[in-house]
Amino acid sequence: MFGEKKTKSKEAKWMVTFADLITLLFCFFVYLSLFNKPQVDLKTGFIVTEKTISNLTDRLPEKIVYGFKSMKGMYFDTRELFEEKLGILIGQKQTGLYKTQILIESMAKGEVDETSGVMKVELLLNEKVEEDLRIPLFFAGNARRGPIDPELCTDEGLTRNSEEIQEFDYVLGTEVALINAGQYGTHFPLCLVNDELFEEPEEILVQIGKLRGDVERGNFVTRSIFIQDDEPLPSVTFEIGRRDLYKGIANVTAHISPISGVKTVVPLNFAGTAKEKKDFQFKDGSTITIFPYTEKGTVEMEVIQDDVPLYATRTLVIQMDENSIRNAEIGRTSKQVNTIIGAQEMKDCSGINRFLRENVAFASFELNASKSRCILSLPSSFLFPSGGASIAFEVAGQLHSFLSQIRNRYELEGDAIRVDGHTDDVPIGKNSRFRNNWELSTVRATNVATLMMEKVGFDPERIAISGYADTRPKTPYINENGNRKRGKELQKARNANRRVELIFTRPTKKERTRKFFPEPNAG
Repeated sequence: MFGEKKTKSKEAKWMVTFADLITLLFCFFVYLSLFNKPQVDLKTGFIVTEKTISNLTDRLPEKIVYGFKSMKGMYFDTRELFEEKLGILIGQKQTGLYKTQILIESMAKGEVDETSGVMKVELLLNEKVEEDLRIPLFFAGNARRGPIDPELCTDEGLTRNSEEIQEFDYVLGTEVALINAGQYGTHFPLCLVNDELFEEPEEILVQIGKLRGDVERGNFVTRSIFIQDDEPLPSVTFEIGRRDLYKGIANVTAHISPISGVKTVVPLNFAGTAKEKKDFQFKDGSTITIFPYTEKGTVEMEVIQDDVPLYATRTLVIQMDENSIRNAEIGRTSKQVNTIIGAQEMKDCSGINRFLRENVAFASFELNASKSRCILSLPSSFLFPSGGASIAFEVAGQLHSFLSQIRNRYELEGDAIRVDGHTDDVPIGKNSRFRNNWELSTVRATNVATLMMEKVGFDPERIAISGYADTRPKTPYINENGNRKRGKELQKARNANRRVELIFTRPTKKERTRKFFPEPNAG
């Protein structure tokens, strides 16, 4: 008996201790409840995206992330449905620990069609409040906000859509939402303006402001809402389809229809016989930019006519790059055909040109014309032996015949004549009688000029002689890849650069000299 009483006494003592623990826990939760405040959230949907998974990979245990990966792409209209699915996949305990982080990263961006007229944005309260709750709202984003007018923006949408409203993307009925006492939520209207302007999706950022002391903001106090445009792409077309161009600045202009609310970019491609940076160039790039709310865009093109004969033509076809156009589509005229017409009066070299065409013996001679000069290039292989500067007897006879034909041509009458000698880039050998290529090029030019003056009868006062060695190659020694030419390609360049040039230049007009100070009278 004594032992049994002792046992009962121990059991009773344990029961008192357990009751005390229950009481303490109850008091603890009551105490915590005094500090829990009702929370207000914006209603939002939830979707697990690749970005959600990426953002949480390093912040949550691997098995948790792996557990909810199968939710990728699934949209949940409410938080409750999302948490229910999450609990099935990762367990209730893990859901309780990690749901807030997962929910925040999975908030879905809202979308609303411009044609829908109105969107009702909901606010949720997790507990009832005894007094009406006023919730201040703030709005940001790149969408253009119109006036705040409860008579203009209602739950049914805009009550009127005047021309003044068309410049905005949305209108508000209020900036303060009201949750009545005893209620769990409310909504406010966000009225959309349906204009006829093509625009990219525009963001409205809605945020809950500061609340009174007995209520706090929840985890979902900011929401992005994107307005989806319903207008088709505008079209771009060239202002002119065909035209003639002369030296100077010409505009390439593209029109857009209808006007757009975004920047339109129209890259250009080229075709035809005209060469970029030789016949034309775009100093600021060959892309037309049409800025928002404007009707057209223009780029300036410079037409280069420095050495193009009068009425000589080249074709420049400018075409819109259809695959690279941004925020527009090809319109009626996407190709512009430009005829670049030479505007320079060139030096008349027709007599020399005709003689060369009619005499096969001089087929290796090359003639070029510019605004003021006829440039006749005589290959050294025709004139001189390799490494030498003396004109062979039979060559001198042929050259005499040729120069006699052109000496008295009317188009060369009174021209200044320069005889220029040029060599290749091979250094002079040790056994040569010339010290370097400078001397060789000068002696060759001198010998040709001497023949012209002494044998043919050119006026010595009109002739000048120069030697340039290898400093002015007609054909470059560097290929298109920036590498030095080799083999046959190098030999071909050297052959072309060994030459003597006869340059016939139109004399400058004599200027009259004006005496500012008259001579004093004699006596």
